[in-house]
Amino acid sequence: MYKLSNNYKQFVDYGNVINPIINEIECILVLDDSKSQDLNKVLPAESDIREIKMEALDYLISYANFVLKDNVISEEELYDFTALKRVFRIEEGDFMKFKSLEVLDVLKQQFLMMYSDNFIDKKEAITNVKLQIMFDLSFDEFEKLKQDEVISALIEGADPRNLDISKLPKGFEF
Repeated sequence: MYKLSNNYKQFVDYGNVINPIINEIECILVLDDSKSQDLNKVLPAESDIREIKMEALDYLISYANFVLKDNVISEEELYDFTALKRVFRIEEGDFMKFKSLEVLDVLKQQFLMMYSDNFIDKKEAITNVKLQIMFDLSFDEFEKLKQDEVISALIEGADPRNLDISKLPKGFEF
């Protein structure tokens, strides 16, 4: 059974889930003595999980926003997010397939904050990797999604070596 962090428990206390299945799953996950059998009793059958998938994706995006209030993703929070994806049977590609606008909104907020000083520090670079993992994005997908903010930083005179990029966007030279 997954042992989720205190931060997740705070999210549960803070949130107001409408879906009764997700609410029941939350209650099980925050109990210290819960077992995987408890989850299996509540989770819909494999064929019925699609019924709550959209709400589960919204729930995870909501948790991502909660986690990112301090602009850092801890190892515990990444574990929580990954465990929740497993619990809700979220598959690779589901976020971009079904909730691309919401994911882009989360990422854009982070990119705006990170690139505003034209410098990506080690903590921000690690957060970028964790965001990529959370939303199951390939390296190339992630690079493309942050490209607008990278270009803005370069136009403002940022040193490309300080932007956590693998290559310069078209039209820029080193």
